Amino acid sequence: MDTVSTSRRPAASAVRLWLRRGLFTLLALAAGAYLAAAAYMAINQRNFLYRPAPGWIAPADHGLPQAERLEIRASDGTLLSGWFVPPKRPDALTYLYFHGNANGLQRRATRFGLMTSTGDGLLAMSYRGYGGSEGQPTEANLHADAALILTELGKRVPADRIVLFGESLGSGVALNLARQRPVRGVILDSPYLSVLARGQAAYPWLPVSWLLVDQFRSDLWIREVRVPILILHGTEDRLIPPSDSEALAALGRPGGVTRKLYPGQRHVVPLDRGPWPDMSEFLAPLR
Repeated sequence: MDTVSTSRRPAASAVRLWLRRGLFTLLALAAGAYLAAAAYMAINQRNFLYRPAPGWIAPADHGLPQAERLEIRASDGTLLSGWFVPPKRPDALTYLYFHGNANGLQRRATRFGLMTSTGDGLLAMSYRGYGGSEGQPTEANLHADAALILTELGKRVPADRIVLFGESLGSGVALNLARQRPVRGVILDSPYLSVLARGQAAYPWLPVSWLLVDQFRSDLWIREVRVPILILHGTEDRLIPPSDSEALAALGRPGGVTRKLYPGQRHVVPLDRGPWPDMSEFLAPLR
């Protein structure tokens, strides 16, 4: 009896050792896969965030013949290209438009036509790497370029006649600029709370706050904006949920933020499906 029991002990010990080694190997493989995935996301994060559309598109080719090509040379020599529609009246407003992520300025031609139909002006510059602009997009570059573009526009129209318009990705660019420079007002279309918050929601299994370089902290910047803000958002937006703009609006200056929702509309609501009358009402006292 004792002989049998003794003979089984080495076998049982070997099984336990094999199981421990197998478990350690599985944990090591899982940890390695996680670290590899995290490294991949960290290295390629800007490929996920920015989707450049590099080709130059002439505005006349997309129904905006009144627009002219405007080029601005950044301090590092990078050439930025965009569309400029001069204001038709001395008392008109001029939109400085920061576009969203996909397909370049041609995707916005219809709304640009509506925005300038009453004689207001518009300047929409392509981000670096987008629509005829040189270079590569980064958050630091976008903010630096935005400040330069506002300075250049200020040579053509008074600063107190400029309204910043930030669409999706551009909402953070507009807010950061508005907290630093005097403008007439700000319009945000489908804005996020921050790119950091969107990243955390999309990748809850990653330490996004450690890995993400371009965080676009609109949640911090909106608190410092002292001009009126209008937020536009579709209730069926699946890219940036309306809860983001709700939280963002709550962080703004008390009484300084107006938020409008559009039932059934998705990301970036066409202006003729509700926002245009709300924009006109918002801008009326600023004229």
